[in-house]
Amino acid sequence: MRFSIFLLCLMGLVTAGHGGERGGEAREARITVPLDAGWRFRQASSLVGVEAREFDDAKWPAVDVPHTWNRLGNPGIERSPLSNDVQGEGWYRLHFKVPRIARGTGTAPGSRYFLQFDAVSAVADVWLNGQYLGRHAGAFSRFRFDASSSIDPSGDNILVVRADNSRPLPGSTTQDVIPLSGDFFVFGGIYRSVALIVTNPVHVDMMDFGGPGLYARALGIDATAATVQVVGRLANDSTPRQVMVEFSIVDAGGNVVASNSVQKTAAAPAIAIQSSLRVEHPRLWHGVDSPYLYRTVMTIRSKTGRVLDRVSQPLGLRTLKFDADRGFFLNGKHLFLKGASMHQDRSEKGWAISRGDQAEDFDVLTELGGNAVRLAHYQHDQYSYELADARGIVAWAEIPLVNKVSFDGSPANAALTANARQQLIELVRQNFNHPSIAVWSLGNEVDLTATQTRGPSRPTSLLKSLDELAKREDPSRATTLADCCEAGAPPHAGSAGADITREPVVGISDTIGYNRYFGWYTGRFADFGTMLDEAHARHPLLPISVSEYGAGAALTQHSDDADGGPISPHGRPHPEEYQNLYHEASWTALKSRAYLWGVFIWNLFDFSSDSRNEGDSTDINDKGLVSYDRQTRKDAFYFYRANWSAEPTLHLVGRRYGDRPYAVIDVKAYSNAAEARLSLNGTDLGAAPCVGGICSWRSIHLIVGTNELRATARLAGCEIDDSLHWTLSSDPGVVRIKAGDMSGYMAKNGQRYGSDMYFAGGTARGVNASDAPAANRVSVLADDTRLYDSFREGDFAYEIPLPNGRYRVLLKFAEPAAIAAGERVFDVAANGITQLEAFDILAAAGGKLKGVDRSFDATVADGMLTLSFRSRRGRGLVSALSITPLDRPGDSAFARE
Repeated sequence: MRFSIFLLCLMGLVTAGHGGERGGEAREARITVPLDAGWRFRQASSLVGVEAREFDDAKWPAVDVPHTWNRLGNPGIERSPLSNDVQGEGWYRLHFKVPRIARGTGTAPGSRYFLQFDAVSAVADVWLNGQYLGRHAGAFSRFRFDASSSIDPSGDNILVVRADNSRPLPGSTTQDVIPLSGDFFVFGGIYRSVALIVTNPVHVDMMDFGGPGLYARALGIDATAATVQVVGRLANDSTPRQVMVEFSIVDAGGNVVASNSVQKTAAAPAIAIQSSLRVEHPRLWHGVDSPYLYRTVMTIRSKTGRVLDRVSQPLGLRTLKFDADRGFFLNGKHLFLKGASMHQDRSEKGWAISRGDQAEDFDVLTELGGNAVRLAHYQHDQYSYELADARGIVAWAEIPLVNKVSFDGSPANAALTANARQQLIELVRQNFNHPSIAVWSLGNEVDLTATQTRGPSRPTSLLKSLDELAKREDPSRATTLADCCEAGAPPHAGSAGADITREPVVGISDTIGYNRYFGWYTGRFADFGTMLDEAHARHPLLPISVSEYGAGAALTQHSDDADGGPISPHGRPHPEEYQNLYHEASWTALKSRAYLWGVFIWNLFDFSSDSRNEGDSTDINDKGLVSYDRQTRKDAFYFYRANWSAEPTLHLVGRRYGDRPYAVIDVKAYSNAAEARLSLNGTDLGAAPCVGGICSWRSIHLIVGTNELRATARLAGCEIDDSLHWTLSSDPGVVRIKAGDMSGYMAKNGQRYGSDMYFAGGTARGVNASDAPAANRVSVLADDTRLYDSFREGDFAYEIPLPNGRYRVLLKFAEPAAIAAGERVFDVAANGITQLEAFDILAAAGGKLKGVDRSFDATVADGMLTLSFRSRRGRGLVSALSITPLDRPGDSAFARE
């Protein structure tokens, strides 16, 4: 299936106009008064009478908005005492006066007063001067109340807001407000701006689901002209009157390039006025290459020509096309969308972020070389979409329908359905005019909870309803959905043996995104491409994207070989090097599949989640390419920059892993140059080709002490370089390896074991999981239990580079599974000479899960010690290796400094 979308978009907030035929008229026609400063706040769920004018809030702390009372996510394996994860009610009170300029100098008698909230989480109740204005349910969208009958234009006004971010549970105040679930924390508060907007009685509609009241789309675009259909909503809160409604399009230089006007009778209720404008020889909004923006303007004038209201919105012209076999096309040209997902929270600030914070996030995405963004899992602040427009970033916008549609797996009830539909309408109308938005997403992983709980999942009736609604609201854009569980999460059997129904969701929306984490939560790296090809074959007419893929990375946890052990996705450690390996393998699978219309890394930044205690942090999902505080770009960030950006890139990998346990290691850099050169302590080690953004140097010998590595490359006629320092503290002839462990260990006796390294073959495994019963844990008398809690198993070998000489080899074992002698029997050889013959761990240790050691001496004559483990019955196994020198030849190359 191929379908084309011809779309003209507009963007921006409702603001004062941009000048008129009489100086100052546009400014006086609509006035926006910020109400961000001077609030009083208290977080409490048992207060009464707060909405009354006479309530005394003098002792409440003073705050400005954006504001949240929550603070969550910190480095370390314990929650910070500064954290605040309280969910419930928070009260805000503001005393304000209407400025004189907004009390009538330019506005007619009967001025209208609207309170605008850009977002309050998650349910907001609002009072003005003791009068209840209403409730808004939904944490992410703009909403307005008409405060005209409650406001005192010349006196003191008391604005009161109750924000409620209670955790959704049956019977809670948020039980019918999406999201019901999600791997992100829902911060409470007035976390975006508040304003008072004053208009004439006749105005562009302010009560249209928080939208601007002005919408447009292109009915056709070619090189000669663009035909633009504009719809403006005209409202009148007074007696009917004749007005002139003007529509115009202005180019980036301020020149009117198209205009039209129509005379209308303004009366209640609001009416929609449609007009058609023709832009000659249009300049297209063409992504990052040329994000050209026009501006569209709606002006309402009285019979005498006086400006009654004016709304101005930036505008972009472009066409979109999704093809099931060839991907995405912008203005008829193929464009592989390469981007990342973003949440809206920040360290210490939570959701109460600034425009500067949002601009910085888009700066980082631009630096990465991304041309697309998934603004997950909810509507973001308007300014983020404006940034996407201005920078040419193609955006995925979605509503917060996450994980499930009910608490028990049943179809969504009427109240939740209504809330989901409300939030979708708000998303579309408030963002309809952004040229950056390519798809409306109906939700994320709506059957994930069913997979985890072995329960039913029946989301399809709601999803189909939302898909129809999105098409009715905006027939010019495609819909999409992020899927978690098709093909790979089959229905579970119920307690009675019958299959529990999990309704299929792929195919409801126009396009689909797959959230997949092969090599992290499930499977192997190699499964990714196979799964995508199978999905493409299963849905040959459906345009496919990858909406999530990623792996965690802790800044202080590292591995000498990320292949050396199993990862614990929900636990610790999360070595940064594993994230590198994951993305190198994943991007290799993705970039070659031409049918994908886009890929979105999960995630650009670490983000808060109170269900996470993993890596080296607490309450943080650490899959970001950049740290939660935005201060550190992880190594994998530069891998993508080397592959996605044309900006010269050269980055040596591993700068945060400064203290190294092994003298002989590989060195890697990420670069978009053809080749790079490496030097160690001033000695040139030669050039290496950079293939797929990766430049590698094998078996580099460090010296004891500080080692400076410097990489250089030439790109676009310029020389670029990068350097780092590594320290080797141990004797090059001492090698201690914790087999089956990707992070290494400092033993109780002070001896350092590096992570599993120098191995060939076998499988890494572990015991002693934190939730394992005592009977399934290793027991070691007078020794260090941790040295036996991981292992390499199978037929495998270790090829360990060492200076020539004699060595003592100490091997540590613990039987993890066998329950009888003779079930596991294997040989161990050193450089071809059998040292342990028919070794049986269970018999030697006297039981299962008991540590036992064996040692022998070996000679290294050619710089390599090879230890081979060969199975006789069962599979060979070792938990740790310690190699220490017995003597040292004086001419060893390893001894030079």
